[in-house]
Amino acid sequence: MSSNLLLKNFDNNYHKNKFVVITGASGGLGLKISKLFNKLGANLILVDKKNVKKITPINKNTIHYFKIDFTSQIQIDELIKNLNVKYKKIDILINNAAYTGSDNNWIKKFGEQKIEDWHNVFKVSYEATFCLSQGISNKLKKSNGRVINIGSIFGTSIPNTKNYKGTKMGSPAAYAISKNALLHLTKWLAVNMAPNVNVNMISPGGIKRNQPSSFIKKYNYKVPLNKMCSEEDILGAIIFLSSNLSNYVTGHNLIVDGGYSVI
Repeated sequence: MSSNLLLKNFDNNYHKNKFVVITGASGGLGLKISKLFNKLGANLILVDKKNVKKITPINKNTIHYFKIDFTSQIQIDELIKNLNVKYKKIDILINNAAYTGSDNNWIKKFGEQKIEDWHNVFKVSYEATFCLSQGISNKLKKSNGRVINIGSIFGTSIPNTKNYKGTKMGSPAAYAISKNALLHLTKWLAVNMAPNVNVNMISPGGIKRNQPSSFIKKYNYKVPLNKMCSEEDILGAIIFLSSNLSNYVTGHNLIVDGGYSVI
């Protein structure tokens, strides 16, 4: 890549008029990603199981909303049908939706974890990613598009249970295993959607969200940069993997964890 082309790709106009699908668009990270692409002038297709938080277009771009529960295959199929019928092209798919700690109070001790939660976490974090990527693959291929899956460092490492001691927090087995499966799916999709679509994954470290100070202190002790991740820390990786700056990057897991995983 020439230096002139490289500098051109840093231009905020690169994403202007792109059509971007973002799942889990009302969550902490999803909302930040949505607002980022809004500022960059992209046309947003925002998907969440809740009523998606409204965003005001600021660059004459369009913003459409879909309320979808990814534990329902019927609703997933309906979303895919709508995307294929309503949009002539789709440039970027960000699979951010995940079954999290707030869903049905599933943060439980090992002996109390239920198989129903395994089913739901795989439907949302893994199966829906496959279905959506497959379902709109033709549109992504036509636009030489990008797929970005949001994973976790716990897809490749096991959470330190000592960090959770004395808190109501935890990290169920199903969450970590689903993120590990998502990493393998990312690599599989990268091969099978090539050469027209780049498929990559971002694995953030623990995101700071009002956790108890005791947890934060113990977590930060293992982080070389001595702080938890923020949503803003992930946005640079999103820009990189959604632009021509990453033309020759596919099947990659970009870890954004302040060095947590290297110790």
